Amino acid sequence: MASAYPTPAMLRVKRSSQCGNYTMTVAWQTVFAQNHLYAWMFASGKVNLSNMIAGDHVEIRVSTRDTLTGGFIVQDLFDYDDAQPTNKQKIVIGSILDTFGVLVEIRQTVGALIQCYCEFYDATR
Repeated sequence: MASAYPTPAMLRVKRSSQCGNYTMTVAWQTVFAQNHLYAWMFASGKVNLSNMIAGDHVEIRVSTRDTLTGGFIVQDLFDYDDAQPTNKQKIVIGSILDTFGVLVEIRQTVGALIQCYCEFYDATR
């Protein structure tokens, strides 16, 4: 429906420049980090674990910052073992509303270090 008055978008979802292939490490590795001076929305993230094989162990940690001057607090920690079933190879991290910062980290503590593709979206003004 056309309108005589243009309405600007409140938020624009965009693909992060931090998307790409990452080689796992034993130590926590940051794959997405975003901070703002105002509250914003982390729209979603995806981590492709299709390269996992029997004996692998991968962890994904999501931390948020609830205030402008606060530190990051772990919100979610996900553990994955062995080859992932065909319908569960792409891990989805849901949206996080009204946050001042999001940090997504990955590590592989067991097995030959694999590569994984990570994709992230956020919405800012």
